[in-house]
Amino acid sequence: MALEAIEEIKQTEAKAKDIVKNANAEAKELVQKAIVEAEKQYNDVLAKAKEKADKLINDAVNMGDKEAEPILAQGRKEAEDISNVSEDKKLNAVKLVVERIVKVHGNS
Repeated sequence: MALEAIEEIKQTEAKAKDIVKNANAEAKELVQKAIVEAEKQYNDVLAKAKEKADKLINDAVNMGDKEAEPILAQGRKEAEDISNVSEDKKLNAVKLVVERIVKVHGNS
């Protein structure tokens, strides 16, 4: 009877060790799965944030381009107007500058 009780205790202890061993293995597996899932969620959040940041940057660049277009067009028009000044106006401007220099310095 005592030997049977001791044998039963040994079997129960062995089962308990197996249960603890399996529980530890399962816990490690759950932790590993949680780490993998956390990394996946982190990467997803990071990708969404980058996508949103890129969209904001593109929207800002597009808005800046739209606001700059009339200013650039005006600058191109003014540059073209300056380039297209008639020869008469250029000659008159040169003549005016020469006259002022001669008047200031006399007969140089």
